[in-house]
Amino acid sequence: MKTFIYFICTCFISTGVYFATLNSHHLVYGITIAFAIWAWFFWGWDRRSRKAADRRGKYRR
Repeated sequence: MKTFIYFICTCFISTGVYFATLNSHHLVYGITIAFAIWAWFFWGWDRRSRKAADRRGKYRR
């Protein structure tokens, strides 16, 4: 459930950044920020998944 909330927030924030980028003279900065937000989401999702697997004892490093 927590991941779903993070997903919805990431969608709203990145969409806002994309729309703001359309009015900007420098498109690269906005697109880079939006992709960085998505990368941060996937990094956190992977980290939470690994911690959950460690608690269940199913993840081996």
